[in-house]
Amino acid sequence: MRWAIAGYGDIVTRRVLPALHALGEEPVALWGRDPDRAARTAERYGVARSGADPDVLLPGIDAVYVATPVVHHVPVARFVLAAGVPVLIEKPLAGGLGTGGALDGAGWRAGVAYYRRLAPAVRRLREELGGWTPERVEVRFRCAFEPGPADPMRWRTDPAVSGGGVLADAGSHRIDLLLHLFGRPYALTARYGRRFPRGAERQAELVLRWRSGLRAHCLIEWSDGPPVDRFRLTGGGRTVTLDPLDSGRLQETMGPPVLLPPAANPHQPLLADFAAAVATGTAPVCPVSEGRLVDDVLVAAERSDAAGGRAVRL
Repeated sequence: MRWAIAGYGDIVTRRVLPALHALGEEPVALWGRDPDRAARTAERYGVARSGADPDVLLPGIDAVYVATPVVHHVPVARFVLAAGVPVLIEKPLAGGLGTGGALDGAGWRAGVAYYRRLAPAVRRLREELGGWTPERVEVRFRCAFEPGPADPMRWRTDPAVSGGGVLADAGSHRIDLLLHLFGRPYALTARYGRRFPRGAERQAELVLRWRSGLRAHCLIEWSDGPPVDRFRLTGGGRTVTLDPLDSGRLQETMGPPVLLPPAANPHQPLLADFAAAVATGTAPVCPVSEGRLVDDVLVAAERSDAAGGRAVRL
């Protein structure tokens, strides 16, 4: 297929463009607000055309990948969909901005890039849940992130641009896994801490509750200290842990671990899945309607924190 890419940041250069080339897909256009940067990126990765006019995204294109800052996700996606072109949108869809409803009705033609759904270990875990109902889930994430004034990642510290802080950024993937495995929760509580000057939180503690009695406790933070990325399910005398989450190492309470490593570039199976969805007119692994559920949780979490951590219904 012939692809256009909206954006030229780290995800595009480190993941999306290498994945398209590896799959034999054809990236033919790249759009960005800085035409010089767009041109340099396009030349480096063999993309034929580039520019700062969004119309560069459309001629002769089969699909568009949107990897702009979050505030532009929905406007760019609407522009693409209005031209009849399918669109895959970087996560979160709109985060705490809550604008994803503007894409209602897109159906299979729009997806959100929650690539961990395709990880072999996550698929195996989902199969395990067919005969087992956990009582508790523990999600822990910590990594260092303190961008300086000239850092190109600085925009992530402004929730008006990023749709939130660490919960919208790293946390959105982990919230999506919880929703993918267990469905929509009915209530949550949230508390944020240690904000950047522009307002994005460095720490978020979130408790999600399901009517089955399941409770998920999530602590997501950007801070110094040893990195942590753990996903642990407990119940019925059984514990299953993915630690680190992306290791593909499923550890039961007893017995040897099951090793199901993910793809070296997780955007490769993601883009292959979306290409297949476009070819067949079927839903991608995360249709936009399911990506919106993560945004619902992020918006509710902000409401809970603003109310001092009180419970909010979903």
